[in-house]
Amino acid sequence: MSVFTVKVNPLTGKSEWELQNEDYDYHQEIARSGFADMLHDSERNQKYYAGIKQAINEMHSRGKKAHVLDIGTGTGLLSMMAARSGADSIVACEYRGVMKYEKIIDENGLEDRIHLIPKRSLEIKVGETGDMKHRANILVTEVFDTELIGEGAIGTFQHALNCLLEEDCIVVPSLARVYAQVVSSELADKWNRLQPVTDGLNTLLSTPDKVKACAGAAAVHDIQLSQFPSDQFRTIVPPTEVFRFDWMGREPLITKRSMALPLVSQVDGLVQMVFMWWELDMDTRGEVLLSCAPVWAHPMSETSNELPWRDHWMQAVYYLPQEVPVKKGDEITLWAHHDEYSFWFNVTSPQSESPDHSRPVCTCGLHVAFARTRIGAMNDPDRRHKYIRALQELVTPETICLCLSDGSLLAPIAAKLGAKKVYCIEGNFLTQNLTMQYVKHNKLEDRVQVFGNNKDLLSTIESLDKVTLVIAEPNFITTVLPWQNIYFWYLKNELSQCLSTSVSTLPMAATIWAMAVQFDHLWKIRAPLHSVEGFKMTDFDKLIESSSLISDSPVEPQPLWEYPCRALTQPFQIFNLNFVTNTEQSIQTSGSVMCEANGTCHGIVLWVDWDLDGNPKHVISTGPQETPEVKKQVKWDMHTRQGVFFFPTQKSVDVSNVFYYKVNFSLHNGDIQFNFDTM
Repeated sequence: MSVFTVKVNPLTGKSEWELQNEDYDYHQEIARSGFADMLHDSERNQKYYAGIKQAINEMHSRGKKAHVLDIGTGTGLLSMMAARSGADSIVACEYRGVMKYEKIIDENGLEDRIHLIPKRSLEIKVGETGDMKHRANILVTEVFDTELIGEGAIGTFQHALNCLLEEDCIVVPSLARVYAQVVSSELADKWNRLQPVTDGLNTLLSTPDKVKACAGAAAVHDIQLSQFPSDQFRTIVPPTEVFRFDWMGREPLITKRSMALPLVSQVDGLVQMVFMWWELDMDTRGEVLLSCAPVWAHPMSETSNELPWRDHWMQAVYYLPQEVPVKKGDEITLWAHHDEYSFWFNVTSPQSESPDHSRPVCTCGLHVAFARTRIGAMNDPDRRHKYIRALQELVTPETICLCLSDGSLLAPIAAKLGAKKVYCIEGNFLTQNLTMQYVKHNKLEDRVQVFGNNKDLLSTIESLDKVTLVIAEPNFITTVLPWQNIYFWYLKNELSQCLSTSVSTLPMAATIWAMAVQFDHLWKIRAPLHSVEGFKMTDFDKLIESSSLISDSPVEPQPLWEYPCRALTQPFQIFNLNFVTNTEQSIQTSGSVMCEANGTCHGIVLWVDWDLDGNPKHVISTGPQETPEVKKQVKWDMHTRQGVFFFPTQKSVDVSNVFYYKVNFSLHNGDIQFNFDTM
């Protein structure tokens, strides 16, 4: 049996019906669950195993049987560890696809040792007629995310302690500590606050008061802080413990807390944000530590050249509602807050007004409409400079512009540069509101007219001047891969009756580039496990592979600046697009490129270069920011995601290998199919 699903094509903006497997939603959840990534985390696995062994041994040393409860068992790994460690009984609960996970337990010959319950732990009943005959005295669980508590850990542990566990139970992990590092960073601040737009000498657009005053959003910005350039932030206060969570209940688990920590600034600077991470005690004595700290604060950094890599738990950036200037030696207060699912922070000085302890809420629309990287792209001075220089050469007092992007500042910039009129299509009410704020604040209402969609513009076509210049960054909130932003091309052609016969287009063209690479670690998110800590994972590998084939695109978006890789070839062109023409034809291209280095090829990375006006100095690249060198680490654009085509298996390559590519692009329906191979 199959089912129909609705998908919005990001290239054409049209809704399409697709015939899918009846278990499509389930397979999509499995493929994107991150289980494989977690199970590739050998440190996590080993320290959970150590904690489980110690808990069972300790319970036996008390003269008691070890009755283990595994909440959110997933693949059953922790339950199987408990079985091999001598647990007397094991109950595992999992509400997602438990029948399929049984195969993994069966494959390891432990089906008689583990009792699976297809429920959430909050639904489990204890008693003779319940799901569990008696309470457990050991809990093992992994219900954490980058924010530690974002998956409901507090409620899960509270319920287990109250309803499912004995009073003298042991919990693995037993304790969590949360750390905050107060920092200043001009680069990271560009992901949070929009800066005024200048042409290098004069201010073209000033930031609306509502945008400047907005406290931002409390939503966590999770990144691989170890890859954040060390020269792009300054520590105001070193890492400080702000919260502890005692998962064993020795101290009450509180759903909401606020802490005021008196601190002293170590340097002069501007307090702008907090870096956050956490660590776990995997045993009751604090001897087995699992840390998510970045490289400069990791407890293993002094004894190991290579730290554990993980993508399921990263570090977080929290932007403060207000910046606070400080001098070295100044006393400040770090306010740390949490509710059941999230954290937020504030910093005050003795001169500050009484702080607002409520969770920050975006009031300007910017932080709701856009991802952090999009805000960074809007602030990128090099990118802005290229757009402004290109517009200065194209805009005259007679120019009639049409801007096709979501939340782009190009429309008011073009008006400021002297365009006679600028029409702007804003299909999202949040980005439309943001554009209107800039138009009104900079007094451009008489020259910038904003429409909600193409139909609104076409309905007034009789009264409009013909467009002489179409402009786009391009960027749309519905796109995830850089080339999907050619959606503006489709919009332009739908509005052809509004355009003059001599209309110019910016960008005028685009090139899709590719490069074969070897990743340091990112390959693990798609690689089979085979076995984990001595447990067979063949059936799990098959499940992930089949679910991925059903639900995943062959090319996935990744912010590659966070994931080091090395070039195995020089960049090579896949195809070019000319936006001056219409979109009726299709493109088929194929070719080959020689491998230029020995190594392991994990996949092909793809990106787009936008040619604004034919001037090589006015090319906006979403790919490498420096010319890649074979065998060397690639420096990627930090404000966009690139595409990654992972090979199904790792491929050992040398200079005798050839990479082949074939691309089919149906411009009529916006379908792009990438195929790569090597021989």
